Amino acid sequence: MFLSTTILTTRQIHSAWVSFWPMGSDAQPPTPLKVLVLGCDHDVGCSIADGLSGAGWTVRRLDATAARTQAAARADLGSIVTELGGLDALVVASWNPALTTPKPIESITDADITEGWEASMQTLIWSLQASFPALSESKGRVAVVLPTTAMSGGSHYSLAAASFEAQRILMKATARQWGPGGVRLNAIAIAPESVLDDAAVSDVHYLAPAALGEDRSEEQRSLDLVRAVAFLIGEQSSGLTGQTVGVDGGRWLAP
Repeated sequence: MFLSTTILTTRQIHSAWVSFWPMGSDAQPPTPLKVLVLGCDHDVGCSIADGLSGAGWTVRRLDATAARTQAAARADLGSIVTELGGLDALVVASWNPALTTPKPIESITDADITEGWEASMQTLIWSLQASFPALSESKGRVAVVLPTTAMSGGSHYSLAAASFEAQRILMKATARQWGPGGVRLNAIAIAPESVLDDAAVSDVHYLAPAALGEDRSEEQRSLDLVRAVAFLIGEQSSGLTGQTVGVDGGRWLAP
């Protein structure tokens, strides 16, 4: 996973805000938010949490196992909301190992479906349920990070593709329901290599070369993801909900 060794410093994050923000080098970073990142047992989730923390936002982290049951999600997320005195945004970057490990469809078992499909959907649903009261009060935002495999499929990753796409559709449907109350939900699609254990076997070569080039550094790609998350959960994206934003350097260009 390309984010595993990248450490984002406060200086790097501030530089990211300056380059992202249209007002120039004297502009202040966005208003600090209270953010919960679910999925910090993975490199991508940790990188997001590190980046937002480095920008001065108040960030709390939870492993995906914290939301494996409805009761656990309510208890763990509820305690964080109480500690913070509210919640502005929830970021979910959580993938069950049953999804990231390649497996041909003819070998998928009941246990794979339970651990992959059901557990992943439950984690997202339970975390949304547990955070909704606080997000409803703050008119907060949700960002779910998943691979482009959700839209394209992938050899040996049929269960993963189906699960990721189901999560993406769940976000769109929930955006419809929660939108009138001011709560926004969006997805960020990143390169399969960032999530899957063996992206090569998933036939990622069917995607075009990255429009921005294949030689972008780990640091730059990490900053790209953090900036995208910050934008979608920040105040400047007030008109966006139910969308999927690709942050893969321009490999997946289809709608």
